[in-house]
Amino acid sequence: MPAVDTCQPQVIRALEKEGWRILLGETRFRKYKRSIMIDIRAVHGANGSSKQILLAEVKCFGNSSEYTRDLYTAIGQYIVYRAMLNELNDATPLYLAIPVVAYDELFDAIIQRAVNDAKIKLIVVDIVQEVIVTWKE
Repeated sequence: MPAVDTCQPQVIRALEKEGWRILLGETRFRKYKRSIMIDIRAVHGANGSSKQILLAEVKCFGNSSEYTRDLYTAIGQYIVYRAMLNELNDATPLYLAIPVVAYDELFDAIIQRAVNDAKIKLIVVDIVQEVIVTWKE
C-alpha cells in the first residue's frame, strides 16, 4: 500500500468542513497492467439534492529542498491518473490537493501556465486551519 502524504488528514478535514463526505481513503483503478491509487474519493450532497463526486490526489511538499522535483512528479502523476480515468470512461473530476504554503512558494507564472495548459484542477488547502483556500478549475 502506498504511503499516505503527511497532510492528507488535514485535507480530509478541510473537505469535510465544506460538506464533503469521504467515501474511501484510497481508490484503486486498474487497466491493462497499470494500477493506480488515488488518495481521496468524496461525495457532496445526497438525499434528494444534487450529488457531486470528486477524486483528489494529495501532495504535501514536505521537504522544501525537493519542492521542484516533487512538483514535477505531482504534475506527471496527475496527468497519468487523469489519462487512466479517461481510458476507463470515468468522468469523476480529479483534483490535485496541495498546501497553500507550497502553492505560494511554487506556483509562479510559469507553473501557473503549465497547470492551466494541462488543465490541472487544484484544491489549495490551509493545512494549519484545515480549510480550503481556493478551488482552481
